[in-house]
Amino acid sequence: MNIRTTLCLGALALSLAAPVAAAPRVAVLALENRSGDPRYDYIGGIAQGLLLYDLSSSGSVELLDRGAIDALLAERELSLSVIATAPTKSFEGISTADFIVAGEYVLMGSELLLTLKLVDVASSRVVTFSDTGATENLVHGLAEAVVERLTGTRPSLREEGRSRSILSLRDETPGSIALFSGLVDARVFLDGSFVGYTTGDRRVPLVLDALDPGVHEVSTDLGNDFGVVGLPAITFGPWRELVRVQSGKRAVAVDKSTHFNEVLYRLRTVFSEDATAVFDSDGRYSVDRSFSFVDRAGKERAGRIVLELKAPSDGAGGGSLVAEADGGRQSLPLEWSRDAETEFGTTVGIVEFSIVVDARYGRVTVEMEAERSDVEQGMHRAQR
Repeated sequence: MNIRTTLCLGALALSLAAPVAAAPRVAVLALENRSGDPRYDYIGGIAQGLLLYDLSSSGSVELLDRGAIDALLAERELSLSVIATAPTKSFEGISTADFIVAGEYVLMGSELLLTLKLVDVASSRVVTFSDTGATENLVHGLAEAVVERLTGTRPSLREEGRSRSILSLRDETPGSIALFSGLVDARVFLDGSFVGYTTGDRRVPLVLDALDPGVHEVSTDLGNDFGVVGLPAITFGPWRELVRVQSGKRAVAVDKSTHFNEVLYRLRTVFSEDATAVFDSDGRYSVDRSFSFVDRAGKERAGRIVLELKAPSDGAGGGSLVAEADGGRQSLPLEWSRDAETEFGTTVGIVEFSIVVDARYGRVTVEMEAERSDVEQGMHRAQR
């Protein structure tokens, strides 16, 4: 397949090919039928579904909610032609996306001419990709080119020797999706339309029947406390998945929704350890522990806890704590009592350190914990 790539602005080639630290956020718009015959409108849905599936499966980009973007552009009465001639005005206010993929197609006998436009939202610069074909590999090839332009690495998405015709998918035997979910009475959406509720039993699926072959979007919604957490930025949204349905077959989707606070609790605690202090012959006990985590900007941060305790004498014990995080350092003297529980704490950067020395019950135990201050349970309620 020979892909023709047109650079509307030559400088964009270098800027898009350069690797980036975070996955680019991409919104894919509905593809426009330029054939002048509404009988071919179905091809746009099939091609867009394949494109979304390819971009998602590449693992290199973050797909945004296509429904929200489509609704916004429909409200502004925008089309591909408008985007191509005046992209700056078209994308004012769409700050959540780094790039927009718009497209159009024309039927040429037994083949399809498919054109995709990759728009940099910040600069309004455009790269155009175009090719002809009649099979799913037409979409796969263009998707490969888009991902390569965004990330600098070309994925392998084409299925040589077994790609199906996208012009005849509508006439194939319908398939189905079995949705497994542990949520009770969550609303289920298929391609943006409400279709029912989850069963509440993670072993009993909700079956969505009579589906056209191709890619379908399945999502669930149980309110503002349930869904999936996007990392590392820590964003919140309902679970959604692109599912590829084959002719006459059943696909399986597993809802990954959970209560946001469960995830936030795990993210907040970056280090935790309990130990029983065993003092050496000099009456000393020491611990040296390192940890790391990725912050919301995608930066890896390192930390360390160095704890030393001195065995109690005359009812009192001593020691020291050295807490380090992301280049910062705090030293803290420790004084604790026999037959008592004593807590110590300090903060270095965005890491809160906590040490509990429990000398009750004839032994000494130590609880060490480090938590992120940029993560709090319940923070999803302020963001959604």
